[in-house]
Amino acid sequence: MRFEDSLEQGYAKRIPPDIIRAKSLIKASEQALSSVLKIPVEQDTLKTILRELYEGLRQLCEALGYERGYKFSSHEAITYFLIDVLNEQKIGFQFDRYRKLRNGINYYGDEVSLVTVLEAKKEMVELVERLSKHLKN
Repeated sequence: MRFEDSLEQGYAKRIPPDIIRAKSLIKASEQALSSVLKIPVEQDTLKTILRELYEGLRQLCEALGYERGYKFSSHEAITYFLIDVLNEQKIGFQFDRYRKLRNGINYYGDEVSLVTVLEAKKEMVELVERLSKHLKN
């Protein structure tokens, strides 16, 4: 699927750019990431850490969408936005990988390994830094 397909199928829609909403989401993203990095990495915190890392990354992606005049109703549409609109194919695939891990935790009770969470802590912070370069304001 491509981002244009997401628009046609209603998983994303064009809206007037909303800078106020984008700034609010950027702040929420920063807070989520700052908070999650303070949580000790222990067996019973692994799922929470991964969920919150993903949440911070997703909020930044939504902010990028609002800046450019898009609203997403599907996390998959964000993947296509990253690939097709921002031309960030690698980031799009990484985002989708974490989306699937988060969905497995939230909807299927999947476990997550210590190695995966440690890797995610490093990688998602890097993804946020790289995506922040696309912010307009």
